[in-house]
Amino acid sequence: MSTTVPETPTEQTPSPEEPRVHYREVGFLIQRRAATLQAGRHRSAVVATLARLRANAGKEPGTDPAIWSQTVDGVPGTPWGDGPTVQEWAVHTAMTLFATHQQSRDAGMHRPGVGLGQAVARLERKQGGAEDDRISSLRRRFDAAVTAATPDELAHHLRGLVTQLRGGDEGLDYGLLADDLVQFQQPGQAGDVRRRWARQLYHLDPRPDPRQDRDAAAAGDIPAPPTEEQQ
Repeated sequence: MSTTVPETPTEQTPSPEEPRVHYREVGFLIQRRAATLQAGRHRSAVVATLARLRANAGKEPGTDPAIWSQTVDGVPGTPWGDGPTVQEWAVHTAMTLFATHQQSRDAGMHRPGVGLGQAVARLERKQGGAEDDRISSLRRRFDAAVTAATPDELAHHLRGLVTQLRGGDEGLDYGLLADDLVQFQQPGQAGDVRRRWARQLYHLDPRPDPRQDRDAAAAGDIPAPPTEEQQ
C-alpha cells in the first residue's frame, strides 16, 4: 500500500465555502478520494471508475481488482487474516455508496460537514416532512439503518437511503460517514454512532468534553469549568 494517512483525527483545510471538518484516518482518506472523483466526474476515466464502484456495491470488499486503487490502496490498519478488515469494509462501503450517490447527478454529492442525519433532515424538510402524522419512507429507511444489527444490514439500508438522497439532490460527507462505519464495527460503539446520527437529525451538536476544556485551561487557553467540588 503506497498512500499514508494520519493516525490521529485530521482537520481538513476548507475552502471559503466549506466548513472545517475533523476526520479520523479512514475519513481523511475517503474525503480526499471522494473529492478527487467528484472534481473529475465529467471525465471519461472517472465516469468509468464510478461505474465500476457502483457495480461493487453490496459485494465483498477486495474482490474486484478494477477498484483496488480506490478501496484497498492506502487503507490504514493491519490485516490479521484473509478477510476484510474493519477499515477495508468501511472504505469499500463508503466509496461504493458515494459512486451510487453521484450517479447521473450534475452537482457533487460529497458535501463536507454534512452528516448522515443532517442530510436526511434536509431532504425531509424539502419534501415537507411526514404527512398526516405518518412516518415518511425516507425516515423509515433512516430508522432501519440506525437500528441495523450488523454491518451488512447497515450497508443494505444505507444503499436505499443514498438512492433516496440522490433523488432529492441532497449530498452528505463521505469522510464522516466512513469514520462512522469504522466506529459502528467497534465493540460497544455502535450506540455512539446511532446517537450521533440522531443528534444530526435534530441538529443537536454535542457539548465540549469538560475534560478537554480543563486540559486547554491548564495550557493557558481558556478558563476551566468548575469541578463538582467547586460547584
